[in-house]
Amino acid sequence: MTSPVGRYLTDSEDLPLVDLLRRTSIYLAGVEKDLAEKAGLNITAARALALIVEADAGVEAFSPRVLADVLDVSTASMTAVTDRLETAGLVERRPNVADRRKICLHPTPEGAAAHSRLQEDLGTIVLDALAPLSAGDTDAFRKGLRTLAQL
Repeated sequence: MTSPVGRYLTDSEDLPLVDLLRRTSIYLAGVEKDLAEKAGLNITAARALALIVEADAGVEAFSPRVLADVLDVSTASMTAVTDRLETAGLVERRPNVADRRKICLHPTPEGAAAHSRLQEDLGTIVLDALAPLSAGDTDAFRKGLRTLAQL
């Protein structure tokens, strides 16, 4: 995805912080969408896979209903996304150990590898964009992002 600055948008030099964040968010979403499509996924499926992999490495796995809430999609849409991810061999449904009437989503090894490739590609793009920053500026930027991630 190419940046719309110069074609549609003004230079970002004097924009308020919230506008810079919005612009960055929109741009990164476009890059993420492009990478997901190259991997044969839509953006919702790629984001769902990322959250499933992250949760699987943590304490608790996502149920489709909770994942739908987190991604702000309907449960019907999440069922379709889960079906596509499962058919592609990227996730599997397993009974919830706390309540066997419910299911949790877990990545397969192939799903974890696909997520890793997407993260690596996105990470390369982000690091390339941040290359002009000094190490100190990069650390400060990372600290600011961690603060924002707590919202």
